[in-house]
Amino acid sequence: MSMGSERETEVTQDLSPGQAADQTGLSRTLIYREIERGHLRAYRVGGRLRITLEALAEWKELHAVVPRAQSPSYERQPAASRGAVRPDTFAAELRAIRNGRAT
Repeated sequence: MSMGSERETEVTQDLSPGQAADQTGLSRTLIYREIERGHLRAYRVGGRLRITLEALAEWKELHAVVPRAQSPSYERQPAASRGAVRPDTFAAELRAIRNGRAT
């Protein structure tokens, strides 16, 4: 009688660095670098690195891009927040030239 049928084992779908690279669209070199830096958790099995899906999800969450609350001062503000468009702007001048009314 086999003990394996009575005992439930959890089968995980751990990834190699190459598989993690394919899944994220990044290079294998970057995945190895992130593991070496300690940013991406991995473990060794007989000399081969494996990355759990949970570790990869944590790494993605850590590197998620969060939108800024306010635009930096060097970025152009949307027209609505800048107020009315002045007639002496470059765009107004260009429209006047195209309409044949050069200023």
